[in-house]
Amino acid sequence: MTTTDVAVPGQAGELKSVKQLDSDEEAAVRLRRARRVMKKPQQLAGLDPAEQLQECLTVLHAAEAKREGTVKEAQLKAGAVFFDTAGPYLMWIRDNSLYCLDDPGRTFERWLAMIWGYSPSQCYLFMDAVRVRIALGLAGSDEYAYRGTVLTTKHIRALAPAVNAELAAEDVQHLWADTEARDGKVTEEGLREAYRQLTAAKSAPDVSTAETTTSTTATDSNTSFDSSDRSEESNADPNAERLARWEVNQELSAIHAELERLQGRYSLLTDRGLAPLDAADAVREAKQIRALGRWFNQHGTVPVDAVVDAEIVEN
Repeated sequence: MTTTDVAVPGQAGELKSVKQLDSDEEAAVRLRRARRVMKKPQQLAGLDPAEQLQECLTVLHAAEAKREGTVKEAQLKAGAVFFDTAGPYLMWIRDNSLYCLDDPGRTFERWLAMIWGYSPSQCYLFMDAVRVRIALGLAGSDEYAYRGTVLTTKHIRALAPAVNAELAAEDVQHLWADTEARDGKVTEEGLREAYRQLTAAKSAPDVSTAETTTSTTATDSNTSFDSSDRSEESNADPNAERLARWEVNQELSAIHAELERLQGRYSLLTDRGLAPLDAADAVREAKQIRALGRWFNQHGTVPVDAVVDAEIVEN
């Protein structure tokens, strides 16, 4: 649409927009515009009937494709804004225990099921989504694609362990780039594999460094204080403890991966919305699952060294 389509000369020779016209002038402009729309098919008059039909079908298919694309893009943009809006508020309710104000025994998941229309698994996805969007630099906008690929719920589920582990935004972005470079595309499986490789590389022990550190520490210790109190340690294999501790990291990583798989199975089960045949048995099993979840919340820590390779300084 050109300027002349929506404006007319003013008294001073300036152009006015349609909104600035009086009612009669605006009506005239809208009428001319409508007539142009209706006259468009007249350009087919010089073609034979078969060609006219083909041209009409071409225009119809193009119009439908444009409409569907516009609707899809609008949905994707709305979804992106929804994640950025809902995610932080859900986290605030959870982190500040607002879900149990009127019922101290109520869980966050129970509150979600009672108050909101989404399932707990969907709400956790909303919270993960905003953190993933923050890491990828999309949050705060209606952008729904990263590096030319639409960010889907599968991508979010794959990156959730990384963002929930407080991985730096640069590392999350590298996971995406590494997956794309390796596979030529970014899939859920590819992202999970990239994350497994990253965590394995970070947790793997550097034996040469361990040997150097152990040797240096032992030498320094012998010159700074009496080593008789550490006689048992000095007789042990210098790398045995480090390797054993590395196995702890590996076992935790395996448990983490297994819990992720179980979470996925549980999410699929609840998202289907299909009631169990034996309701009483399902209630018992669900209670046991929640009990296990509470156990992990209470016992989900491992020993952490307070001092590592530190010298003893006597006053």
